[in-house]
Amino acid sequence: MSQKIVQKIKGTTFEVVNPNAAALVESLRDIGYNMSTAVADIVDNSITAKAKNISIRVHDDPENSAVAIIDDGIGMNKNQLLEAMRPGSNSPTSKRDKDDLGRFGLGLKTASFSQCRRLTIVTCMNGKKSIAIWDLDTVVKKNAWVVELRDNDDGIRFANQLERNGTLVLWENLDRVGLELGTQNLIRLMDEASRHLELVFHRYMKTEGKEKAIKFNINGLELVPLDPFADAHAATQRDPEDEKIYNNSSVLIEAYVLPHRNKVKSESEWKRMGLLDGHMRSQGFYLYRNRRLIRYATWFRMASQSRLTQLARVKIDIGNENDTDWKIDVLKQSASPPPALRPHLRTIIENLGGKSKRIYKKRGVKLTDENPLPLWLRIKKNSEIKYILNVDHPVVSKFESNLSDDQLVNFQQLMRLFSAGLPMESLQHDMIDNFDSLKSDKLDDYEFKQTAEIYLRKFRELGLSTKEILNIMNGIPPFVGERVKIEKIINGLD
Repeated sequence: MSQKIVQKIKGTTFEVVNPNAAALVESLRDIGYNMSTAVADIVDNSITAKAKNISIRVHDDPENSAVAIIDDGIGMNKNQLLEAMRPGSNSPTSKRDKDDLGRFGLGLKTASFSQCRRLTIVTCMNGKKSIAIWDLDTVVKKNAWVVELRDNDDGIRFANQLERNGTLVLWENLDRVGLELGTQNLIRLMDEASRHLELVFHRYMKTEGKEKAIKFNINGLELVPLDPFADAHAATQRDPEDEKIYNNSSVLIEAYVLPHRNKVKSESEWKRMGLLDGHMRSQGFYLYRNRRLIRYATWFRMASQSRLTQLARVKIDIGNENDTDWKIDVLKQSASPPPALRPHLRTIIENLGGKSKRIYKKRGVKLTDENPLPLWLRIKKNSEIKYILNVDHPVVSKFESNLSDDQLVNFQQLMRLFSAGLPMESLQHDMIDNFDSLKSDKLDDYEFKQTAEIYLRKFRELGLSTKEILNIMNGIPPFVGERVKIEKIINGLD
């Protein structure tokens, strides 16, 4: 029913138009969460409630599936629980506690609804339990925002794990997790959620200043923090912390350059430093709001991702008072720097790129009689020597930049196959018995020019002079002895 409100201004009335509950609650399910981001949004509430232990339990039985997030935070009383169950329980413009990870008052509901049709909250404060349930089928049937209240937790799974204080968030009727395809899909989603939590909350999983570490586990398996800055590695380069004041609020910025591959002991450690998508796609700014990772691996459209900066990562710390300035969205996945801060961030990007250029330039000048950008890398480990294709080669990186994610994976597998398929025995035989007859395949004039231009543009990016470029390229097959040709190509580009 609509309601008319008489206004003092003559001829003016206001009419309350209540939303259609059945239609709106179904629409709220499609804001854009996936399992990983939905679980993370519930964890935000646990951290805000001062939890020291956060446990996630998963039942993958298709007929009786459930996901539970259990914490030992301060809990809620009945009135606080009902307010928490209200869609839009907080205004994004309201002043909040500095440690509050929420903003819109929607996360608990929309994150849960995105994965399940039945949301049960059991919360305990000072030993007193309060229970409330959102059942979307009931909301649709009654076409009303009705919440079911319970006096006891009989029959509610995992409720017995709550102690004197804490909260259980229980998802049942999981209709968005692909259980119709079998239990493996839910297991895969929770595995992805584990890695997501290890990255997004990695600073909470370690003691930081006065803040003690919070323990996370999924089905009893403890999560391990995934630090994108490899801060504990001795070869990581760190710039001093840079503080900027914006709108009377502090923004802390700290730039890192991760260790080169040859300074990392194991392949597993190197892959872990590459996070979820590899080093190339993990470069960029990492924006934290109250130590919680909001957006990462982006240059905010101020630079493109390149091999030159693939080990560069920049930490930005803001407080929740900066939400509007940074345009933090409901999902806490999107953000954009305020215009006044962008020039300073561009300077940071340029400095990081300059640092890499100086490293390459120094190496290029020193190795004028060697090949600083070989297509094949010679790797010596203990008594073994092997050759692998160089993924940092400019021709390779230029080709990779035009590939989709799936194409990139397939291409990298192909590169590995080529490296593993190098005919070492045949080469060894020919080097001994037929050395004078052993020749490299040659490029035609068009291929020569196209390949040379890729190299030249890369060397120009590194700030090398024409003389330095000519000296270096004279040591790179297939350009050895082709100084005149290379000089003509350089003049054509300049």
